[in-house]
Amino acid sequence: MGLMDWMDVARGVVKSVQRVQDQVGPLERMAIQAMGSPSSKNLDDNLLTYLLALAAFDSYTLSGNCRGSLTLMITQFQNLNGSNMQNKLQFGIYEISEGRYSGKKILAYRGTDVTGLVTLLQDVSLALPSLSYLGQPIREAISCAVEDALKQKPDFICGHSLGGVIAECVCSETGIPGASFNAPGPWSILPIHNLLTGDKYDGVKFEVHLTRNDPVSLFGGFLGPECTHVGRPIWHSGFGSESDNVIANHKMNLMLSELEKGR
Repeated sequence: MGLMDWMDVARGVVKSVQRVQDQVGPLERMAIQAMGSPSSKNLDDNLLTYLLALAAFDSYTLSGNCRGSLTLMITQFQNLNGSNMQNKLQFGIYEISEGRYSGKKILAYRGTDVTGLVTLLQDVSLALPSLSYLGQPIREAISCAVEDALKQKPDFICGHSLGGVIAECVCSETGIPGASFNAPGPWSILPIHNLLTGDKYDGVKFEVHLTRNDPVSLFGGFLGPECTHVGRPIWHSGFGSESDNVIANHKMNLMLSELEKGR
C-alpha cells in the first residue's frame, strides 16, 4: 500500500471511531455525572480561552509573535536535536498585554511538533505510557512541569497536544486554572497507564478543547475522550473526516482560528 492508500485507511478509521464516540459520549457523560466524579469547571470566557490558545500556539517557536495580545517574558527551549522529551521540556511565560486580564501570566507548555504520522503516533501512545518503545518519559516531564509551575507561579497554564497533557497533569497537582487543546486524555483506570495522579483540579476553572475527527483526541485516551480528561471536553468542528490530511484536525493553528472567531 502506498502513502495515499494508508491515508485513506486512516481517514476511514478516524471517521468510524468518531461516529462511535458520538453515540457513546452522552452515555459516558451521564455515568460520570451520576458517579459524582471530580471535574474541572469551564472558564466561560471566550477572550481568556483565545489568549490561552494563542500562548499554546506560540510555545512551539517561542517567537513572541502574539498579535499584540501577549508579551513573551521567559523562555525555556527544548533540545531540538534529541527526541521530544529530552532536556526536560519547552515552555514560555507570557504576560497578557491588554484588557481585563492585563498583567496576568500564562505558562504554555510546548507539544509535539506535528510534522508527520510518527510524531502523531507519539502523542497517541501516551494512552499506553508503559510502552517505552513508542512513548517518551512522560512522567518525568510532568514532574519537571509541576516544579516549573510552582517556581514561576503563573496565573494560568495551557498547552496543545502533548503540552495539553502536561497542562492537565500540572492542574491536577497544583490547582492552577487554564486550558488544554487537542490533548490525549491523561487519566486511566489502570495505574500503569494513568498519568493524572493529583486531585486538585476538582472545581478549578480548566477547559478541555478537542476537535472532531482528530486522531489524537479520539485514540489518545484509554476509555475515550469523555472519561479521561480533567473536565468535560468542549468539541470543535474542524475540517471533518474527509480532509486529505488526517493530521489537519489535530493542529493548533486550526483550533486557534476557530477560537479567534468566537472571542
